[in-house]
Amino acid sequence: MAKEVKEATSCSVSGSDTLQLIDETLRDGTQSLWGMMMSYHMIEPVLGEIAEAGYYSINGPFHGAQPLISVRFFNEDPRILYRMFSEKVKNSDSNIFLTALGMMTNITRPPENKTMVRLYYKVMKDLLPEMNQAMIVCCTRDEIKNEFPFLFPLLRSLGMEPIPWFAIGHGPRHTDEFYGAQVKEVAEKYKPISLCIKDVDGLLTSERLRTLIPAMQKNANGIPLEFHSHGMNGLHTYNATVAMELGVRKIGTCIPPLAYSSSHPSVFDIVRNAEGMGLKHTLNLEKLKVVEERLTKIGKAFGHPVDNHPLPFDLSYYKHMIPGGVISNLTTQLQQLDMPEKLQEVMEEIPRILEDLGQPIMITPFSQYIVTQAVLNVQLGRWEQCVDPMIEHAAGHYGVEDAGLPNMDQNLKDKLLSLPQAKKIREKGDGSIVDYINSEPSLEELKRNMGMSPDTSDEDFMMTYFLGGPMGNITPGGPDTYKKYL
Repeated sequence: MAKEVKEATSCSVSGSDTLQLIDETLRDGTQSLWGMMMSYHMIEPVLGEIAEAGYYSINGPFHGAQPLISVRFFNEDPRILYRMFSEKVKNSDSNIFLTALGMMTNITRPPENKTMVRLYYKVMKDLLPEMNQAMIVCCTRDEIKNEFPFLFPLLRSLGMEPIPWFAIGHGPRHTDEFYGAQVKEVAEKYKPISLCIKDVDGLLTSERLRTLIPAMQKNANGIPLEFHSHGMNGLHTYNATVAMELGVRKIGTCIPPLAYSSSHPSVFDIVRNAEGMGLKHTLNLEKLKVVEERLTKIGKAFGHPVDNHPLPFDLSYYKHMIPGGVISNLTTQLQQLDMPEKLQEVMEEIPRILEDLGQPIMITPFSQYIVTQAVLNVQLGRWEQCVDPMIEHAAGHYGVEDAGLPNMDQNLKDKLLSLPQAKKIREKGDGSIVDYINSEPSLEELKRNMGMSPDTSDEDFMMTYFLGGPMGNITPGGPDTYKKYL
């Protein structure tokens, strides 16, 4: 049975006296520190304790990349992971939420049409009925204008409450007034139960928060704010404390060893600081200590880093702005390419690409294809080979104004749109992407376009879509490698 959404505590500037903590361990924690390399049998031993620990919300690996991870690296059917997750959390009092990307159903592709998006959310809800919240990242105003009018009623019809996450940029247009206006529009039109400040790059400072949070609270009509922060500048634990001082009571955290470094603050640190401020919490810390012990053993067994610490403050991060969830994947991929020594060159190339593209905000999907292009530029020469998302970017598939298109280098734009593969890519949008995302082809048409029978189940169709082809022969539930370490 679908879980009713636990209401957020109303939060004025003074706030309530009880924290409503959010767990990101199994989604953003593993993405930030372990390159998403986490299997069914790495999650199963800890999920029960997390579900029983008393969190306000729990995030899980329910994003478009998980099927690829499950199949390609662990020989697992991802649906087994989802159903195990459902079984483990069905009696939890916590909200269970999906990391959504609006009309993007896959982190490597532009927004999709209404039929595909509706099917995606329906299939995910069928696989995990307990899911009752959906985080929607606001990367650009294009999303608020073109996607929210469809997504809010769709998600609510499926029993999921949308939570807008405002990704905070650091360019000249990303002022407090800019975000205050976005909050005002979304709060008035859609009245969500919560609004989130997403410090995706981990570059916010206490000075900025002391003006940004009041500007957003002023226009939120009493809707409480959440704070979601990464640790790239080493300040995320302190910043969370400042947010609590300013009345924010919903804080994203991780359980060690998946806390610190480029991930989220440790739940133990946030609770200790909150108690020092006279705030209450609802967590069973003994259960979380069990989770920490088990995750540490599992991480060591797989060769993951488990001795993570807060990062030192480094001004260079304000140039490349690689998000916490991307830097671990970049490091892993450079190792796979046998060029780990090129990390510094790649980080130095990223600011040049940002300038070429007109300074888009470094968040999914921009950060993924910008980092990939930076690797190619270092490896092969600047713009000698271009990934398809760069062409899609130039064609406006990922937004216009906030994506940087008005300030994009015209020579580069012309080059990208004249490449051989550009003609087919431009057919999907090229100034009319809004028309595309509002189109509603039949399911039969979508299935035929992927070479599948109209009788193919919706679930099988979506798995094939994510994987880019048939799943093949896999081991249901995955290998049992890690239990012996527990």
